[in-house]
Amino acid sequence: MRNIILTSAKLVLPVLALFIISITANAQKLPTVQKVSLRAPANIKIDGQAIEWNYKLQAYNNATDIAYTLSNDDKWLYLTVQSKYHDVVDKILRGGITLTINHSLKKMDEKHVSITYPVLRDADMAGVTNLLAHKGIEKREAGTAPIKVNDLNDLLEAKDKMINISGVESIPDPSISIYNNEGIKAASRFDSDLVYTCELAIPLKFLSLPNDGADAFSYQIKVNEPAQTVRSGDAPPPPPMMTTSFSPTYFWGEYTLAKK
Repeated sequence: MRNIILTSAKLVLPVLALFIISITANAQKLPTVQKVSLRAPANIKIDGQAIEWNYKLQAYNNATDIAYTLSNDDKWLYLTVQSKYHDVVDKILRGGITLTINHSLKKMDEKHVSITYPVLRDADMAGVTNLLAHKGIEKREAGTAPIKVNDLNDLLEAKDKMINISGVESIPDPSISIYNNEGIKAASRFDSDLVYTCELAIPLKFLSLPNDGADAFSYQIKVNEPAQTVRSGDAPPPPPMMTTSFSPTYFWGEYTLAKK
């Protein structure tokens, strides 16, 4: 029996090693910044899921530890972002992701458009990050029911109601509802493995792109520093953060609208 177990282990371990190497190799094949322009799928939905992309995004940026895809159709520019790391997701929930679109290839465009999402603050942010922390570590007293991912998503949906935006003259308010009438869309969600997906869509008419979108423009994706929390009432404080999560991380890219 011992010989059988040892033989089985000798067969399984090399296969497992090859599987791990294969996953690592596939991850390394992704560029750190997206290289191509993409037409958004006709069935794209802003629902916090990457089903339309078959859960395979275009780039993985090591500076921010997020995977992302930028795409467009004739009316909208779309951003899909994913992260599987708890500390990165926690940081996103505390400070949001900001997509900045310039009107040219210049990185310091004074008339850029920026959109930030999610926008969770104070008790709302504390509630979501606490539930995520408890779900992540799964340390509960005997007899306590497990935290369901659906419970986490329900809480996120209940608290995640705002989008911050700047640089659009027709939208003077710095914050708008996710149920706005301007056509700006945002949603985020966790899957069963606690992979977090965040999606944004902004109408092209707000971006004033060069040569009516025929020329390339620069963009920045930033994972913001955590927002300051103001405790009120009996709301519990958010869980402590890892010290590596305090500073913003970002990167630049270039994009040209994909045509039919």
